[in-house]
Amino acid sequence: MHIAKRLMVFLIGVVILSVTTAFAQSAAAQASPLASFDVASIRPMNYDDSARTHIYNSPHNSDFRAINVTLRALMEVAYDLPETQMIGGPAWTSTAKFDLEAKSDAEVNKQMAALSDEQGKAMKREMLRALLADRFKVAAHNETREMPIFALVVAKGGSKLVKSNANGTTMSGGRGKINIKGGSDSLAILAFELSWRLGRPVIDRTGLEGRYELTLNWAADDGEAIASDMENGPSLFTAIQEQLGLKLESTKGPVKTLVIDHAEKPSEN
Repeated sequence: MHIAKRLMVFLIGVVILSVTTAFAQSAAAQASPLASFDVASIRPMNYDDSARTHIYNSPHNSDFRAINVTLRALMEVAYDLPETQMIGGPAWTSTAKFDLEAKSDAEVNKQMAALSDEQGKAMKREMLRALLADRFKVAAHNETREMPIFALVVAKGGSKLVKSNANGTTMSGGRGKINIKGGSDSLAILAFELSWRLGRPVIDRTGLEGRYELTLNWAADDGEAIASDMENGPSLFTAIQEQLGLKLESTKGPVKTLVIDHAEKPSEN
């Protein structure tokens, strides 16, 4: 009987604690709503095919600026997935180009300035997803699908990666080059960058962790996703092995994909 009474008291206490916790979480959510962009300008553009895409996006303030971008390029940032892992959606999502500029008030900037790089990136992704849902009417969901991939692995001779002590992460790239410095996700960033250049998902299977400095240069051809060996430099596949001590293996595997259920062209403003 005493055991039964003690059990009853314990269960009542658990219920009260659960209700109190839920109420506190609800109150906190109401007091701190998700941040969003206060103003956003989106303009359809007709850039020359040779024009480059530029995205300016700091994790420590609310400013976001994109020049000559497709909706899918914006979704790469918002959902942290390369376009090679996106499925469905209207054809224009990968062809129509836009300029976008968005920002929030000083209070949001102050809040973001106090966040870590990863926290700031996560918050910015939430803000951009909300903007895309509002202005492009984007609706999407995740699925895991079996598909052809490149597995990024350590080559036979061993890794040639150089450790980095840099705070934060910097990444630059372009035609025939990728430079990454710092960041605990250096290899994940490399895999992401290689994915859209190769037109196939690249999955990091090196098993390597830590912060690295990566410099990769190869002979690029404007007309090809993957350039063969040329007089002025190695192919991308060769460069990865010679310069980083890594290699790409063609295989199949489960891949996280983003299925685009709906999207509309935004009104200009």
